[in-house]
Amino acid sequence: MGFFRPTAAEIHLDALRHNFKQVSKLLKPAVRIMAMVKADAYGHGAVPVSRVLSACGAASLGVATVEEGLELRESAISTPVVVLGGLMGVGSAAAGMMIGADLTPVVHSAEVLDFLEATAHAASKKIGIHLKIDTGMTRLGVMPQSLNHLLNKFKSCRSLRLDGVMTHLADADDSAYTSYQLGLFRECVVNIEKAFGPIPIWHIANSAAVIKGTFLTEAKASEHWVRPGLMLYGCGLEQLKPVMMLKSKIVMIKSVPAGTKISYGCTFETKRQSRIGVVPIGYADGYPWSLSNKAYCLVRGKRVPVVGRVTMDMIMLDLTDLAESHVGDDVALMGAQNGQKIPVEEIAKLAGTIPYEIFCGVSKRMPRIYVGE
Repeated sequence: MGFFRPTAAEIHLDALRHNFKQVSKLLKPAVRIMAMVKADAYGHGAVPVSRVLSACGAASLGVATVEEGLELRESAISTPVVVLGGLMGVGSAAAGMMIGADLTPVVHSAEVLDFLEATAHAASKKIGIHLKIDTGMTRLGVMPQSLNHLLNKFKSCRSLRLDGVMTHLADADDSAYTSYQLGLFRECVVNIEKAFGPIPIWHIANSAAVIKGTFLTEAKASEHWVRPGLMLYGCGLEQLKPVMMLKSKIVMIKSVPAGTKISYGCTFETKRQSRIGVVPIGYADGYPWSLSNKAYCLVRGKRVPVVGRVTMDMIMLDLTDLAESHVGDDVALMGAQNGQKIPVEEIAKLAGTIPYEIFCGVSKRMPRIYVGE
C-alpha cells in the first residue's frame, strides 16, 4: 500500500552511521558499544536501525522486552541481543522464548534463576546471562545487600553462565551521586570476582555517562561495554547529527480577516488579515498537543508559527509573513530545511518533556522513510 498523505518521519541512516563513529571516538579501544534499540529504536524503527548498527560493529543490541528481541530475530538479525527487562515477572514462558531465540536475559533477582535454569536444562543448553546490580536507580536489579544470596544460588546453576554484570546510573550529570553508585558497584565487583573469577563483560555507561567520560575499568573483564541510546540518534553533542526528521506539506491555505478564531477552544485569534496554512499532522502522529501556540515549523527555510491548538490530525500555520508560500510547499516540523534547523531539543523544551518522549511518541501511523540504506 502506498502513502496517500504527505507526512512522514524521514530516517537518515548515514547520520546514524556518523553518530556511531562519533561515539566510538570517545571510547578507549577495549570498550565496545551495546547499541540501544529498545522502544522501536526510540521511534526510529528497530529493524532497519539494528541492521545498520550491527554493520557498524555494535557488540550487541539492547532491547527492553522479549517481544522486541523476537522482532529482531524474526528479521534475521543475528547480533547478540540483550533483553534488559529480563523476564518481566512472566517466568518460564518468557524464559522459553528467550532461550529459543538466543536472546540474552538480564537477571534482576535470585528467583529468576529458577526459571532460567529449569528452562535451559530442559533444552539441553547452557546460556549466558547478564546480572544487574541496583546501585541507586531503585528500579530493576538485585540490591547489593542481597547479592551474596544470589551468587550462592547461582553456583548451583549448571545450565547458566555469567557473561556480564551491569548497573544503571540514575543521574550521570550528578557527580556526587554517580560516585556513590560507582562505589557500591565496585564493592559488588570484588564480591562477584571473588566468587566466579573474571567476568567477560561489564557495563554501566548510558549516553550521559559516555559524554561525561564515566567508565568502569577496575573489573578484570575481557570487554567493557557502554550503552548509548540518545547519542546514536543525534542528541547530546554538537558533532552528532539528527537521524529523524518530521516532514509534511501545506495542503490548504485560507485567507481570513482579523478577528478569525482558529482551532479547538478558539485559543488563537488573528489580529490582521492573515494567511493560514493547514498541515496534515497532529497528536495522533506524535506531534504533541502541548505545542499548541508555541512551536514553529520551517517553510521555504523560514520559521512560521503553529497557531491554534494542535488537533488529532492537523495543525495550522500562520503564513502571513511568508507571502511566497503556497499549497504543496514542504514543511519541516523537526529537522533542517535550507540551512535552518528545528532540533528535537527545542520541541521537547516547548512541550515540557524530554527528547526521548518526542522520539518514542512518533506513532505507528507515521510512515518511516529510510534514507541511505
